[in-house]
Amino acid sequence: MARLNILLFLVIVALSVVALIDCLITDRARLRSFPRGAWVVLILLCPVAGAIAWFHAGRATSPRDEHLPRTGAGSEAGAFGPEDDPEFVEQLAEALRKQ
Repeated sequence: MARLNILLFLVIVALSVVALIDCLITDRARLRSFPRGAWVVLILLCPVAGAIAWFHAGRATSPRDEHLPRTGAGSEAGAFGPEDDPEFVEQLAEALRKQ
């Protein structure tokens, strides 16, 4: 039983360390939900729940997720639809001019 407890403890520590390092090296533009400081505090105070929350909701993991609204200092909401993308609007206007 003691070996299982030690193994469980090491898994929790490893998960927390990986989440903390990932949080600290993630680019500010990819942060979601909270600012970096809040994520660090959450990961340190609630190792399991904080790490799981970080990997689930803390950062944009794919280009599709990078357009989701973000909060925190220096964050801006991304484009939500094709009409909000300046490149798409420009391509559409060019295509209409050619007709």
